[in-house]
Amino acid sequence: MMTCKQYIFHITSGQSDEAGAIDRFWAAQHRLICHRCRNFTRNDQQLSTILKDYRENILDPDKSVKR
Repeated sequence: MMTCKQYIFHITSGQSDEAGAIDRFWAAQHRLICHRCRNFTRNDQQLSTILKDYRENILDPDKSVKR
């Protein structure tokens, strides 16, 4: 079983995109039983969305202006 520390490192280091089936399985199992890691994952996804929107706004500020 994956620990919280391993799970958080797995998510934040970008290893989840390159992980094999076994690592993805253990990460999913951990997320099922650990409410703290579920919350962390949700918050991390929201932060990624906010940063992506901010980055797009910086690159093309006229796109975000609503008239």
